[in-house]
Amino acid sequence: MRLETSSWTEVEETAPTTALLPVGSTEQHGPHAPVGTDTIISRAMAEAADRESTADSVVLPALPVGVAPYHGHFPGTLSVSTETLASYVRDILKSLSDSSVERVVFVNGHGGNGGTLGNLAREVADAAEPDLEAFLWEWMRAVDEHVGHAGELETAVLLYLYPDDVGDPVAGDALEWDDTVDGGVVHRFTEEFSENGAVGDPTGATAEQGEAVFETAVDALCSFLDRIE
Repeated sequence: MRLETSSWTEVEETAPTTALLPVGSTEQHGPHAPVGTDTIISRAMAEAADRESTADSVVLPALPVGVAPYHGHFPGTLSVSTETLASYVRDILKSLSDSSVERVVFVNGHGGNGGTLGNLAREVADAAEPDLEAFLWEWMRAVDEHVGHAGELETAVLLYLYPDDVGDPVAGDALEWDDTVDGGVVHRFTEEFSENGAVGDPTGATAEQGEAVFETAVDALCSFLDRIE
């Protein structure tokens, strides 16, 4: 069930025990992909897993702005600090503490959020309040191939989900995320190694490929939900 389209009486009657919290970002995704890419994908995967898994789950409203300061020089990018993201998500967890929900899964679609959400999950595990569990899941780790920023796989998933929102795929000015040299981070902003913001070559991406990637990720999320229950 989707929380934002359900009444409080439906929530009370259903009494979900697992909450899926899509966490995305609003940031540049090259010349061809929408700035809401990470939110679009994380929300779609959470909703698909909610439909397909056996978990008593509810999909919470997606968080559309994440930690993305390194994309900040591109128009359309929004960002919050790690402290703000952690505090906001922590408050959401607290608001669920008196509900039927026993566990929350962060369905994360943006790499920049991972460290903050992973640390928060560990913090919640050691804390007395809120009285629930939190887990981090990321689709980028659930598929076998590397997921580049606005690259082939990410673009393919978008072509499967919302083809009308994707422009003509444009090859990135970098083949891989290239911010590290000799073990140190020298490129602090994306445009320093990819002028057009994309990483990888999405020009061969197809909707059929995206469907396969999407289904692989959703199957992994369903399996993960079984595991933590």
